[in-house]
Amino acid sequence: PTTMNNPFWTAMLGGIKEEMEAKGMDVDSQLVTVDANSDQATMNNYVNDLIAQEVDAIILAPMDCTAVTEALQACEDAGIPVINVDTAVDASDKVVSIIASDNYKAGVECANDMMSKLDEGSKIAVMDQPSGTACVQREQGFLDTVGDYFEIVSTTDTEGDTAKTMTAAEDVLTADDDLAAFFCINDMGALGCVQAAQAAGKDDILIYGVDGNPDFMVADGSATASAAQQPSVIGQKALDAAIDTLDGKEVEHDQTVDVVLINKDNIADFDVTDWQ
Repeated sequence: PTTMNNPFWTAMLGGIKEEMEAKGMDVDSQLVTVDANSDQATMNNYVNDLIAQEVDAIILAPMDCTAVTEALQACEDAGIPVINVDTAVDASDKVVSIIASDNYKAGVECANDMMSKLDEGSKIAVMDQPSGTACVQREQGFLDTVGDYFEIVSTTDTEGDTAKTMTAAEDVLTADDDLAAFFCINDMGALGCVQAAQAAGKDDILIYGVDGNPDFMVADGSATASAAQQPSVIGQKALDAAIDTLDGKEVEHDQTVDVVLINKDNIADFDVTDWQ
């Protein structure tokens, strides 16, 4: 994973373990996990360590979809198949399968809901992460859908980090007293916007995230909505793809997992304790 400092990855790991157990595998002896701490160079080093350990397959989500190519080439040279999850790598020919949420649709869902609630010309701030393909797709889905309906007053790369996003949101709220909404590429970033808005006494600002994070405050109305992913399902599909590849079976290269918008009106329909 890019980092374990996000419950999204814990949920995905849970899906991997659950599928391993369903297949009669021994999680303790057959699963090796590492944490790149949101640093691609660290991830590349870990991949080389895993190659040295002669693992059979690697499930990987890049922090940087371009800089990961070095690690993918090393895996190819070693004959170790890579299952790419969440964020698509640039060198897609070097991975067996790409399993990810419909990230473009996530942005579309947030945009449509936001436009249904706000007047044309309302001021919007975007918190993005250009280094991640998935994040770029979410932002593009949002921007393509809103078109010129809103005034985008700022776009800030906060790497999806809560603390960095909170600081950026504080700056935006200071600069634009009439800001109407935030769109964030993940829920951890959106949580930073919630904290900044609450501190500024801006309870009427709409805040959208992507992930469906169980810790994201949608139920109490402090955040507006989240385009929810299914990380445990992605994990299960990734494990299946790895095993099928090792068994010599053909695996679909591009696999998309659906997203759904969760808000305070429908959150009771979802088991958010286990991330849907």
